[in-house]
Amino acid sequence: MAISRILLSDLKAGRCSNKVEMRLLRSWKARNVKKGGELMWIDLLFVDEKSTLIHGTINSHRLKKYGDQFSEGSLHSMSGFDVTRSPNNFKISDFPLAIRFNDHTAFELLTDSVNPIPDEMFRFRTHQQLLALANTGTHLPDLIGELASIRSTFNDNLQGNQRVMVTLQMEGDLSICLSLFDGLGYDFHKKFTNFGGEPRVVVATCVNPKIVGGRLFANGTSGTRIYFDKETSAGLSYYEKLATDGSGSEKNPTKMLHAQKVETLTVSELNEYVITGEPQIIDFLCTGKLTGVQAEKGWCYIGCARCAKKLLRGESSFTCPACANPNAVASLRYRVELSISDGTEEAVFVAFDEEMSKITKFSASAVGELMGGSFDDQQASDVPTVITDLVGNTYTFQLKLTDFNFSPKHQTFTISRIFTDRREAPIPVFDGEGGDDGSITNSQGDISLGSTSAEVVNNNEKETSPLGVPALGELQQVDKCTTKDRKLEMSEPTAKKARSD
Repeated sequence: MAISRILLSDLKAGRCSNKVEMRLLRSWKARNVKKGGELMWIDLLFVDEKSTLIHGTINSHRLKKYGDQFSEGSLHSMSGFDVTRSPNNFKISDFPLAIRFNDHTAFELLTDSVNPIPDEMFRFRTHQQLLALANTGTHLPDLIGELASIRSTFNDNLQGNQRVMVTLQMEGDLSICLSLFDGLGYDFHKKFTNFGGEPRVVVATCVNPKIVGGRLFANGTSGTRIYFDKETSAGLSYYEKLATDGSGSEKNPTKMLHAQKVETLTVSELNEYVITGEPQIIDFLCTGKLTGVQAEKGWCYIGCARCAKKLLRGESSFTCPACANPNAVASLRYRVELSISDGTEEAVFVAFDEEMSKITKFSASAVGELMGGSFDDQQASDVPTVITDLVGNTYTFQLKLTDFNFSPKHQTFTISRIFTDRREAPIPVFDGEGGDDGSITNSQGDISLGSTSAEVVNNNEKETSPLGVPALGELQQVDKCTTKDRKLEMSEPTAKKARSD
């Protein structure tokens, strides 16, 4: 008896005994960071003749049977697979179901299909829709826009995370920053260099929308692929539209910044640069010893849990002007002024929450809880030893200069990243060169969009997450009742004050 053919939209939960003809659009590997980058499964994105997208997964112990049988763009007739509910978070398809390969899954490689199946399919979202998705972790949409500028932190003398920031102009003159880390950023550099010119249109798949500091970002994930100009039909249409209406970067080519390495300056050169240089937004690297903490400036502030901006205190609640939220959720965040010297001169660098959490190994909220009392008490307290114990250490700082740094009011430099070592950066490895999937790559391995386990960690921003999504660094969790860490012990005056409260 012949097996009948159905569409993806006809699927029901359970074992599928019918045939489905699909095209594989993209696939990527999922690795477990807790087990040395052990390969767990392969994620696949399929489409059928009705342009229905569906997420598929092949587990690691079935890769010998199925893993080498699929290539991106190939056509297949499949049956005998399991149909399950799609993940609730970080969806790469709007379809409510997903497919899982089992030992009885049968497939046949096709040279042609009964009805035409699209060669590509994207889930583009408008700027407003991306804002609505930001920080929700529900969907990983695709992105298309006109390339406006590129900024890069790649430097051969630094070990650690590297990053490429690609500003894209979307419809309506709205912009978004595409953030690519490590292997994915390195891959972008390679593609950009070999393209033979500056591309005008960029397509990025499976990005994670984030709002950071009130600005919209699209962070790359392990499922992210980058396409330029006419490499896709969608990119070609967008390119022709820009050419037809005469809009975009060709009217103002000075917006285009080449991807360049961040230059290294001494503290003396840095101080001289802001006096003699033209006002601009630029990044520099500077290595120096932390010689002291500006205690009179405090060590924290009360920030918005969503956007990190400073909150305004009301009678019974906090207001976030950036989010226009009169009942914002408050969170204690680092803001520390550090005295830095490199033997040439001294300067004051300001470090904020993410980088201070990275070098102290504790969040500001965890330290505040140990101190006890209200937010106001914690702000007024002495600088914790977890910070003062850093004095004497040498770090490499990436500093972000803005127009303010070139004004007479300038007194400090803002730290965007802190590196604890200065060694030659390892060259990322890619899938075709014996490495992983070439997206978010580092020594920790990569993540998967099909995972439901917290064991899988996104390497884009180093945050443990259910699926392959970028975020901020993992912090040691502190139990204020049981911790024995010397760095978190309170001074006697502070302890007395906490007990009296």
